[in-house]
Amino acid sequence: MTLYVITGPPCAGKSTWVRQRAKPGDFVVDLDRIALAITAEGTPHHDYPQHIRKGAVLVRKQAVAVAVMSSRDHDSYVIHSKPPKAARAVYKRNGATFVHLSAPLTVLMERARAERPPWVIGAIGAWFDEPDA
Repeated sequence: MTLYVITGPPCAGKSTWVRQRAKPGDFVVDLDRIALAITAEGTPHHDYPQHIRKGAVLVRKQAVAVAVMSSRDHDSYVIHSKPPKAARAVYKRNGATFVHLSAPLTVLMERARAERPPWVIGAIGAWFDEPDA
């Protein structure tokens, strides 16, 4: 089976790409879905408080480990916007197929303005400004 690692800036379509391909029984790791799972019902998508994000990051680390193991028997999808070198090495050692998604900066910004809270615009810029680890 396959371990897919989907990378790219915010608003590039990573979650959409996974949603269009993952089947029931596949393992999916998506930080935003994890955050929504650990906070109150009705919390807006992508608009949860920082302490929820921090908790979701911790849960995500464990979920990634399970996804890597699960990929031996089932397809697994890990959305990891910009994995650092150490994470890339783990994914590569486990035979990951990397899928990088992006779009022109103007398109990403349009999507962010239309679909996301205001902080996402800064996150898009930061994604491009941060050097690869």
